[in-house]
Amino acid sequence: MECAHKNVSNKTVEKEIFDLKFKHKTLVCKDCGAYLRGNEFEKSYMNWLEDIYKERRDKFQLQSHFSKKLIKCVDTFLEDYPGVSSTVFIKILAIIYLDFVDRNEKLTTQFDQLLDSQIYDSFYNDKDRKKVNIQLKPKMMIELIAIAELVEEKTTTIVEIAVVKMMTAITSQDKKLSEFWEKEIREQLELFLKAA
Repeated sequence: MECAHKNVSNKTVEKEIFDLKFKHKTLVCKDCGAYLRGNEFEKSYMNWLEDIYKERRDKFQLQSHFSKKLIKCVDTFLEDYPGVSSTVFIKILAIIYLDFVDRNEKLTTQFDQLLDSQIYDSFYNDKDRKKVNIQLKPKMMIELIAIAELVEEKTTTIVEIAVVKMMTAITSQDKKLSEFWEKEIREQLELFLKAA
């Protein structure tokens, strides 16, 4: 039976992230213990995260590892976009995949069916890898942590898989995948690249 959260009281609750504790008063259900986080709680939490971001940007940084082949393909692709660093581009790929492709079940299914497994495997399983530090904003980091907890995977692994899938699509010569890329994803990428 689901709780209706009718028996509530105002309590100070703690939320731990990055070995730091956020404290705030909010309604707590006496029956099931759920925190009923409203707009005030969320706003205060995001302000707290922004303050941490200003002082400790390292807390919002991921250290992912990508094959040197993938990095070389990224650099080749970016020849048409002078001024965009490979680190920024990798972050853009991860954001587009997680915010645009992965949120649409139909799009994700189509994308995964069209992916060239040979290229994907050559990027993902290559042991000759390079560490890439990716700086994220607090909101993106929180979303990524939530996804990681949901799928029981490391945040770095989620980003690595997203980027490898996107680079597989960019480098593939498969006609169907190229058409899908042009129709569904390229416009999103162009918008980010212009902004960068």
